[in-house]
Amino acid sequence: MKRTFQVIGILVLLVGSFMYTEEVGTTAKLSDELLNEIKEQSSKYRIEPIEATIDNDTIIPGINGKEVDVKESYKKMKQIGYFNDKLLVYKSIPVKNGLIQNTDKYIIGANSSVKSVALLFMVDNNSTINEIINILDNHKIKATFYITSSFLEKNHNLIIKLLQNDHTIGNLSNNKDYNDSDFIWMKTVIIGTATQKYNYCYTEKPDKDVLRVCNLQNSFTIIPTKVIDKRPFITVKQNLNSGSIISLKVNDETVNELENIINYIVNKGYTIKSLEKLLNEGI
Repeated sequence: MKRTFQVIGILVLLVGSFMYTEEVGTTAKLSDELLNEIKEQSSKYRIEPIEATIDNDTIIPGINGKEVDVKESYKKMKQIGYFNDKLLVYKSIPVKNGLIQNTDKYIIGANSSVKSVALLFMVDNNSTINEIINILDNHKIKATFYITSSFLEKNHNLIIKLLQNDHTIGNLSNNKDYNDSDFIWMKTVIIGTATQKYNYCYTEKPDKDVLRVCNLQNSFTIIPTKVIDKRPFITVKQNLNSGSIISLKVNDETVNELENIINYIVNKGYTIKSLEKLLNEGI
């Protein structure tokens, strides 16, 4: 009788071992098939980067591409055991010639393949920007405020709040004098908030001195697509294109027409972004 139980026990172990081996083999096979399918399908989801457009001393940034991260995608799909494109994980394909390698060039716009624009508000020492901020907040719009060192000194808490709310702050130094030591002080304050990654200079026409100084400080120099001094709503309508960087004076006319400007841009299918977001080469 004892020997009979021993034989039965051995048979059970053998059968169990066979079933386990078969199950492991099946699982491994399914895993291999899943991994191979992810590899085969990945080319369909690859997006090639769009390289920057460079013309002499001007640049329009490119846009990074993306490709499937096979390893991370496999980790996610392995849990369900079959291919599901909603679980694909991507990694970036960087542009070869990014903005950070070209701070010696004027940025004259954003890539037109992304239907977005940026609004720049030129703030002087006598500006009251609270009404503009309220209008932007009501529409959940992020914008860019170019300020002088004097304005920053007098309105430090307001500027920090704008940065923390994902607006971009542009650097006008001491009344656009980038050779003034205030330029570097402002850069330190703006970047020191850890919410804005880059420093942005400003000129309305090519200025080699501005470009030289800002390049030395690893800062971007912006030449707006359109500078608007008067009749802002009509002028925006006449000059609206994807990738536009539109400069507006902070005055009563801009305040009175800003609501209509925002509504027009949005109704035309454009997204309004801060300069930091508009020029981001990621997708």
